[in-house]
Amino acid sequence: MNSTTEFEKLLKASKSSCELDQNVAILRKTDAFSVVPIDKLKILASLSTRKKYFRNTFLFRQHERDPYGYILIEGTIHLYRHYEDKSYILQELKPYDFFGGLALIADIKRLFSARTVTDVTCLVIDRESFSKFIVNFPQVAIRVVETMVKRIVTMQEKLLQMQVVECRYE
Repeated sequence: MNSTTEFEKLLKASKSSCELDQNVAILRKTDAFSVVPIDKLKILASLSTRKKYFRNTFLFRQHERDPYGYILIEGTIHLYRHYEDKSYILQELKPYDFFGGLALIADIKRLFSARTVTDVTCLVIDRESFSKFIVNFPQVAIRVVETMVKRIVTMQEKLLQMQVVECRYE
């Protein structure tokens, strides 16, 4: 009986090690984390969890507070911006896209909603764990902020194109 317990412990450790390695590989393929040294990625990977979401599920909604950042592993997600009478798809996310990262840096309301188009799997990290991580590795925070600023600018440009109002200078 003791050998069964030993085997179960080894199996569990093997699964954990395998998933950790997979999570490191996912982080390496993600723009925001691709430049982080492997030893630091292992720490971040160990702080992350995998979550599955069903089709047509909101991971978070615009104006809500949510302390998580996400990396899409598989499936499709749309990012939406809602207005009083309209909603716009800002972006269709593909595997290894990182989103929701501003919530890792500050307790803010979401600028957009994230909704699954298909069943999806995400790598998720919470703000508290990320804060502890960046205290030791501040260069990661800079990279995350750069990634988020670029995405916000792209979304802003897209929204401005949608809301062009003709005007004349006289």
